Amino acid sequence: MYAEISHQEFKNLIKEDVEDLEIIDVREEDEYRRIRVEGSKLIPMGEVLNNLDKIDWDKKVVLICRSGSRSGYVANVLDKMGKKVTNLAGGIFSLELDNCDCLEK
Repeated sequence: MYAEISHQEFKNLIKEDVEDLEIIDVREEDEYRRIRVEGSKLIPMGEVLNNLDKIDWDKKVVLICRSGSRSGYVANVLDKMGKKVTNLAGGIFSLELDNCDCLEK
């Protein structure tokens, strides 16, 4: 089963180890243009399996979406393929509620 982290754990990871993070946003492009996590890479949910080569698997891969649902689905699929991934529980919404300075608008 894939791992999940809270928004607080995610914020700590960004502060402590951002160079070793691969943050993959699985939302759609219009959502990503409105608000995103700084340094994240957009690969929409329906395109992830065709773009596995664009993910740096040597880093800690964290999947994000608006609420954690879509990224959780993708995390489950990737986990079944043997990929090590982590899902941000609560998604970008939880970061917004916490006024995370990691968000770009």
